[in-house]
Amino acid sequence: MKVADRYYIREMNENLVLEIIIQQGTISRADISKLCGLNKATVSSIVNNLLEKDLVKEIGIGESSGGRKPIMVTFNEKAALSLSIDLGDNYLSSILTYLDGTIILQKNIDEIIINKRTVMKELKDLITYYLEQAPHTTYGVIGICIGIHGIVNDNQIVFAPYYNFEGLNLVENLEKVFTIPVRLENEANLSALGEKIFLTNVPNFVSISVHTGVGAGIIVNDELFRGSKGYGGEIGHMIVHQNGRKCPCGNRGCIEQYASEKRLLEVYRKKKGQKQLTFEQLILDYKNNEQEALDIVNTFINYISISVNNIFTAFDPDVFILNSRFTSDIDGLVGSIKEKINNKMNSDTIIKSSTLREKATLLGGVHVNSTSFLDIKHFSFQNMLGDSSHPASK
Repeated sequence: MKVADRYYIREMNENLVLEIIIQQGTISRADISKLCGLNKATVSSIVNNLLEKDLVKEIGIGESSGGRKPIMVTFNEKAALSLSIDLGDNYLSSILTYLDGTIILQKNIDEIIINKRTVMKELKDLITYYLEQAPHTTYGVIGICIGIHGIVNDNQIVFAPYYNFEGLNLVENLEKVFTIPVRLENEANLSALGEKIFLTNVPNFVSISVHTGVGAGIIVNDELFRGSKGYGGEIGHMIVHQNGRKCPCGNRGCIEQYASEKRLLEVYRKKKGQKQLTFEQLILDYKNNEQEALDIVNTFINYISISVNNIFTAFDPDVFILNSRFTSDIDGLVGSIKEKINNKMNSDTIIKSSTLREKATLLGGVHVNSTSFLDIKHFSFQNMLGDSSHPASK
């Protein structure tokens, strides 16, 4: 066997053992051996290597199954830090976490101008803030994941309807300044990854994000579906009105122009004659039964029910997760959407509102950074949901 082959196999085995430790939470070397099929001596050697790398730690003595009591090992989530940023059209939302998503710092910057001229300064200032505040860890910040409200392919922005970065290479420019890997991903895709890694233990589901636009993160057989060029899940550009409202994508009548929070708030402001009216006021008016607000929310219900129905016929998911301030802030809205869907085929499909809300995208960024750094494919912290300190349990 070639030396290169031996190193490759050793690396694969180490990744397998690390993945098992993460998934199990706390485990003995003997139980790792049973789960992965490697002999105990090999597992012991790999675990010792992971201990030297500070990626796992020993946490005490476990229960004996007949012989000597085993020393238990667990993943060292504090070995490194992850930075996630949601790059909106007029805001930056961000968190600095340990590798398991436990939040150390968070910062939201609202009502700012995001365009080709301003975006680099805004991002540099934000990243610098986190690097100056970050606690010491063995590996430091191992990745910066940026959620893009648009189409991403091969770590580049292909199309973003609400900010024009044409000719601007965010990844190259930021990596040159900070020498930290920068990864771009579609915001809705990250939202789906956040739900999957921290909450939703099903192999097939769709997370519909309704914010600046409308997008869907699609998980098929436990894998994120991106399509061949990154356009998978761009449901906001399904045409629902022939020759309808013009969309930045070039088409007319896209559902994004009728159902996104951004568009519906614009419509409501026009109806009320108040250019500075907030989304919070819209929700309050709805709860006070003001007719214009009731009409806006009913429009949202109608178009999202169309989206759910169309996605179901294409992907047949087990669960739909709706991530929007409409569904989060208005009790019973998910039920109203269900009532609008009359397709007999999907009558038993689960539809629910996201409990992670805006954290879903940022926690999806943790997944992207951590799996890349650890070089493992599967990464889940659902075994931590009983820990009230973890963001997914709040």
